Amino acid sequence: MAKKKQEEPEKLMNREMIQMDNAKLFEYLQSKNFGSVEEMNEFLQQNVNGKRVDEIVPPKKGRKSNHEKADELVYEAYDSTLLKGLKLVKEALKLNPENVRAITYLADNSADAASACKLYKQAVEIGAKQLGAQFFKENKGDFWVMHETRPYMTARLGYADCLNVLKRTDEAITEFEEMLELNPNDNQGVRYILASVLLKRKKYNEYLKLHKKFDDEGSTFWYFNYALYLFATEGATAKTNKALAKANKANKHVLQFMTGQKKLKNEPKDYYSPGDESEATIYLMENFRAFLDCSGAHNWLMQYVENSKRMN
Repeated sequence: MAKKKQEEPEKLMNREMIQMDNAKLFEYLQSKNFGSVEEMNEFLQQNVNGKRVDEIVPPKKGRKSNHEKADELVYEAYDSTLLKGLKLVKEALKLNPENVRAITYLADNSADAASACKLYKQAVEIGAKQLGAQFFKENKGDFWVMHETRPYMTARLGYADCLNVLKRTDEAITEFEEMLELNPNDNQGVRYILASVLLKRKKYNEYLKLHKKFDDEGSTFWYFNYALYLFATEGATAKTNKALAKANKANKHVLQFMTGQKKLKNEPKDYYSPGDESEATIYLMENFRAFLDCSGAHNWLMQYVENSKRMN
């Protein structure tokens, strides 16, 4: 009896593929001209839930524009190997030399930070031109909610990250801060990167302003950074130790790694769950230096751990 061929697990969609699918679905829903929210919700319930976008959105009639063809090639690139993806993206750029996602793809896969930075900057400039100055004035504060802004915002985050890697820190801070003005809800997690940069640069006043903007944040990243800020500005006070205890409750592995109780993993996973080792590894990849460069911080952590052991 022949063995049944084992089915390959379904490949996870890249974040950009999801964004492109969402934009396509959103455009389709707008074309339906629903008479009410209830009518739209009923349509979603009956026709959308559990289905792929290509099962929902019918193919467009007529000839496709070069812009549409280029987008399809970029989508396919994200679902391919890197070698094939680069080839597809270059084909896309022949059809549409100003395809922001295609340029960002090349930047994401550049051999070095300097080359990547030039490509990200190019993508940002093209994206800004396509949106237009009036669009920025009218929609500042609502970016990312609007699907047409997402290629631009993705490229701009890549550009800011590259500036930071290249130690052009002040420029990076400006980029991060302006992104938060465009999108105060911060769907991209810019606040985490910016907080780390500000603490490493000992820009404590700027850090506190950022912290207050997101004072309802309840994550390992936010708690540990705030504890470090308090220690740097106030020392090992009762308030500082209380903040550290709150952070440690959110993720015990951070202190275990920093005080040598556990060995830090070299390569964090692409995903994590709150409170697990992967989250702690990701946090420390960005923030360990800030603790090391803060005078007395490591001794404070060691003392806190020793006191906690005695109390238990």
